[in-house]
Amino acid sequence: MTPEQLKASILQYAMEGKLVKQNLNDISAIQNLKEAREKIKEAIKNKELRKEKYTQAENNGKLPKNWGVARLKEICEKNNSSIKRGPFGSSITKSMFVPKGKDTYKVYEQGNAIRRDINYGSYYITKDKFESLSAFQVKTGDIIVSCAGTIGKTFILPPKIEPGIINQALLKLTLDTSIIDKKFFLLEFESISVQLNLHAKGSAIKNLASLKYLKNKVDFPLPPIEEQKRIVAKIEKLMPLVDEYAESYNRLQKIDNEFEDKLKQSVLQYAMEGKLVKQDPSDEPASELIKKIENEKAELVKEGKIKKSKKLHAITDDEKPFDIPDSWEWVSLGQIINLISGRDIPKKDHLNKEIKGSIPYITGASNIDKNGNINISEWVTNPTVVVNKGTILLSVKGTIGKISILDLAQAHIARQIMGIDNMFGIDKKYLQYYIESYVQQLQQKAKSIIPGISRDDLLLAILPLPPIKEQERIVIKLERLLSSINSLYL
Repeated sequence: MTPEQLKASILQYAMEGKLVKQNLNDISAIQNLKEAREKIKEAIKNKELRKEKYTQAENNGKLPKNWGVARLKEICEKNNSSIKRGPFGSSITKSMFVPKGKDTYKVYEQGNAIRRDINYGSYYITKDKFESLSAFQVKTGDIIVSCAGTIGKTFILPPKIEPGIINQALLKLTLDTSIIDKKFFLLEFESISVQLNLHAKGSAIKNLASLKYLKNKVDFPLPPIEEQKRIVAKIEKLMPLVDEYAESYNRLQKIDNEFEDKLKQSVLQYAMEGKLVKQDPSDEPASELIKKIENEKAELVKEGKIKKSKKLHAITDDEKPFDIPDSWEWVSLGQIINLISGRDIPKKDHLNKEIKGSIPYITGASNIDKNGNINISEWVTNPTVVVNKGTILLSVKGTIGKISILDLAQAHIARQIMGIDNMFGIDKKYLQYYIESYVQQLQQKAKSIIPGISRDDLLLAILPLPPIKEQERIVIKLERLLSSINSLYL
């Protein structure tokens, strides 16, 4: 069970009346709820509260007998400003903001989520604007709820806040504390946050677009007020234990994930040292394969199909990190590949759907998932660096070391990607596994605030090259072993 699941279970127990014992001496919440409903009728009659149609909720027998089930307006103060969503975006815009000073009022904003202090919101409005939006004013003790992006986070406004209003991403609630404890309400709201997110609207940014669902469809189980306080006290004792559990859980998860990575790296290293499969004396040695590669590259240069690469230095014994079998050879990666550097295309030329004459645009590591699959979300009609099916793709900027073999006919690659065009008779999968074994060293070479590696970081990397037949046997064995490791961690 994850820490999140454990916390959710505790909250669920609490909201079902199973966390603390009921006390028959507590004043029944049903009686409090009945009085709250009478207050609503009276407030409507006195024009203190707008008349709104809403459905009452009742205890269905699954909760303790002295519990009620309330709607949101029944547990809030009985006035029109006790439940208030921030003003529409057109009511308050950045053009209205002024520097902080005399007779200015703060605009409380959500940010990424409700923070655990009140020092958020750096915008201010004039006194006139504040007075025109005074219905959205917040005060000490109000509860604010996030309604966009991160939905359902709650916070009680502390003493001595700056006078101000909420923006459109927040909902303000003023609770009737004779019927519900504020801290209990925060716990209750946290327990329904998943439900709210399921009913949120929007694709890019989720938004609690309408309050109708929250007001009329969401049940708020209501224990007696004294039991609410006992529930809060119990959870406040339990949460530090949940936090301790989370630390242990996350530490074990980290160890588990690192073990999987280390196990895979060990298997890859074993393969690169020639210890994974037996050598076959009948295999043509790698020295002959290198001669064929050199001849083929020279012919392609002569035909103008590739550029002549600069001469690479001979590999010294000191550079060789381990011993390899006699039939193998050490080579620089630049000797056996054609390296293609990506190039960016202006954002204005990106397409969000495929059209005739366009090809996929691979912008960076975000296009490659953890299984090496390529996900395409953009296309271009003016490609400048085109790679073909079978090219090994490697992310080289930002996130270093994501790898995939292109399974599309063609694609344009941005500068965050390099393509390894293996046209010289090396097994592609063997080359991919070598790069995976070398990724940590590439990451160590990455420079600057945004990590990145150069062409030479790849071209000068040295690779243990087996005979081609042994490469194929290594790939078969590696795929079987890595598949077994993956199945252990599903």
